[in-house]
Amino acid sequence: MTFAFVSYWHGSYEDLWCWAALNWLGVTVESGAQRLLEMPCIRETLTRYLSPQARRRLHALLASCSTSMLILFNLVFLGGIHVGQIYWYRIFLQGLEVIVITIQLTKMCCSVGDIALWGQKGEWPG
Repeated sequence: MTFAFVSYWHGSYEDLWCWAALNWLGVTVESGAQRLLEMPCIRETLTRYLSPQARRRLHALLASCSTSMLILFNLVFLGGIHVGQIYWYRIFLQGLEVIVITIQLTKMCCSVGDIALWGQKGEWPG
């Protein structure tokens, strides 16, 4: 509802409706993944088979994918569908082998650092 309102408020252009739909989809996927990972059987399996460091890395990997999509959605909002298509093509299709792996690993390392930092402060919810 919020994304539809923002889209309407800014003029109801096709780019904005696309941005609203992408954000809605992103929030839905994130919520579904969070609910899935909070299920007792999955949580117990992850705790049993993954060390705390490995769980932190898994969390960071999921966060890096979410960040990539957030960048795409914001490019659609700020620059239009055409700019989002350029980002998608250049990052995910044209330079798949080197660029995606490098960018995802970089974002994953940043996420691991953030998770560790928040964990030291005792404020991280996970």
